[in-house]
Amino acid sequence: MTKMKHGLVAVVMLMSNFVIAQSVQEAKKFIYYGRYQSAKLALEKVVAGNPADAEAVYWLSQVHLAQNDIEGAKAVLRKGMEGANGSNPLLLAGMGHVELEEGKANDARQRFETAISVSKGKDINVLNAIGKANLEKAGDANYAIEKLTQATQIKGFKEPDVYINMGDAYRKKLDGGGAVSSYQNALTIDPKYAAAKYKIGKVYLTQGSDQKDVFLRNFEDAIAMDPNYGPAYYDLYVYYFLRDVNKSTTYFNQYKPLADKGPALDYEEASLKFASGDFKGAIAKADELLASQGANADARLYRLKGYSYDKMGDSVNAVKELETFFEKARPDQIIPDNYLNLAINSAKFPERQARVDKYFQLAIDADTSVPNKIEYTRKAAEFFKKAGNQPKAAEWYTKVLYVNPNPGKVDLYNAGIENFRVLQIPTYQRADSIFKLYKAKYPDEVYGHYWSFRSLSAIDTTMEAGIAIPDCMRFIEIAESDKVKNKNTLITAYGYMAGYNANIKKDFPTAISYLDKIIVIDPTNADATKNKEILQKASKGGAAASPPKSPGGK
Repeated sequence: MTKMKHGLVAVVMLMSNFVIAQSVQEAKKFIYYGRYQSAKLALEKVVAGNPADAEAVYWLSQVHLAQNDIEGAKAVLRKGMEGANGSNPLLLAGMGHVELEEGKANDARQRFETAISVSKGKDINVLNAIGKANLEKAGDANYAIEKLTQATQIKGFKEPDVYINMGDAYRKKLDGGGAVSSYQNALTIDPKYAAAKYKIGKVYLTQGSDQKDVFLRNFEDAIAMDPNYGPAYYDLYVYYFLRDVNKSTTYFNQYKPLADKGPALDYEEASLKFASGDFKGAIAKADELLASQGANADARLYRLKGYSYDKMGDSVNAVKELETFFEKARPDQIIPDNYLNLAINSAKFPERQARVDKYFQLAIDADTSVPNKIEYTRKAAEFFKKAGNQPKAAEWYTKVLYVNPNPGKVDLYNAGIENFRVLQIPTYQRADSIFKLYKAKYPDEVYGHYWSFRSLSAIDTTMEAGIAIPDCMRFIEIAESDKVKNKNTLITAYGYMAGYNANIKKDFPTAISYLDKIIVIDPTNADATKNKEILQKASKGGAAASPPKSPGGK
């Protein structure tokens, strides 16, 4: 009887352990699918039943971090590390993760090294946790890659998630090639690991619309591998949101049953009214949800209202709702375009002008993609140009050159010409510096030489220094190959050289030769003809003549 009793107890304990293990694995699957609320409920049950289950405690802390609840994660880990689990390496790694979130990089590194020491560097889960932790803003991507690589070298390694975290670490370093290779390595371990295909798609998504076919194909491949992989449906819904409302709605309806119910999902459904052009309906639905959900409502509802008011031409309410959104939103809910929208609407009010620059800069700082940063900087420059704010337009077109690691002729030209148009000595100097770069990259084109000559001539208004002459002569040399196309700019350059030779060098024959060049391409140019007559008289010893004006205008 006693043996039977002990046997039954053993069976019950084994079944209990199996149920707990199954619940942890179930929770990890929820995390994989981005269903953090479901994962949290499952893990809380496990931890309530067995507070010493280190794996459950670790993953529960990860769910709190995924939901931006740093204090909640810390509390879970502190309680889990009471007693025998005080030096558990997985929980040490989890606490290091929390410390990185708090900006305590040195403390976190000590936790990680202790965890590695305790586990003798042979625990794949610990090394993976350390790699994952260092994906945070204060983390060290190189350290993450080092430890994740170490995990792949341990006997029996077969965890695709390690390669996923490694790919994310390469993305943090802005190394798209390294990221894609890592995600592909995950597929060699598990060819059906949808997250890997999805992550490859995310890499190409950040590279702009030119890669549209590639990232859309990878998102679709992820769904084909695993029809329950919600994140891929979600990104497809978002991509088509402002491009094709019918496709967007289709993907949302496929995503909805795979997502946790709650305010976040309600927000997404409300936002489809905006995508369909029903801006009043979007505002009404947002107000309904804000009223019914109160403090639990998704902060993005205020953004939805702000964008809807913007579409309706109501900048007063657009600014009001967007500023409320920024007050209430989590950092991960803010995208760069939100700052752009607020900047453009704020610019319509004189009392908000000082903030416009700030919002444009926040949009640029918020994006990690260099092409996107360039695009936002150009948008700011174009905005100020259209607004007639020439100094600001020049400043922002110049910023494009700092953001773009390899500016082309259009960016260089725009920055140079907008600085020239400010009509001040410092901006003439800046224009010349920019056109020097243009000349260095495109030495046989006319624009760099012409606008350097114009900028320097605006600085040397008396011509006495002669600083504009080399560029003027080089421009003439290049431009004379097509006198029809370059007629107007050649007239300006010939006129400048005529004036310089007549007024500064007193070389009347050379000055007359430049005036003759103007008359050849523009026989009706009265200024050139008149100045030529004046110089001819002066060269023959006639009455003193007033210095000729340049026939080329300004």
